[in-house]
Amino acid sequence: MTEKSEFESHPDKSAYHDNKRELLRRGRERGELTWSEILEALPREHLGEVEMEVFLFTCRQMGIEVKGAPSSLA
Repeated sequence: MTEKSEFESHPDKSAYHDNKRELLRRGRERGELTWSEILEALPREHLGEVEMEVFLFTCRQMGIEVKGAPSSLA
C-alpha cells in the first residue's frame, strides 16, 4: 500500500479547485508557500501560464510569500 500525499497526484477539476483553496488557506496561516507545495498541489494538466500568474497574483494580494518561485514568475 502506497502512502498518499496531502494532495492527489491527478485530481479532477473539482479536486484541483479544492487544492487551490487549501493552498491559499495554508498560505494565509503561515504567511508563505513553497514553490514545491504549489507544484505538488496544482498539476500541470490543469495549470497554464496565465493560471499560474493569476494564482501567484492572488497570493501576493493575500500577503502570502511564495518561496522558490522562478524569477520569471515571482
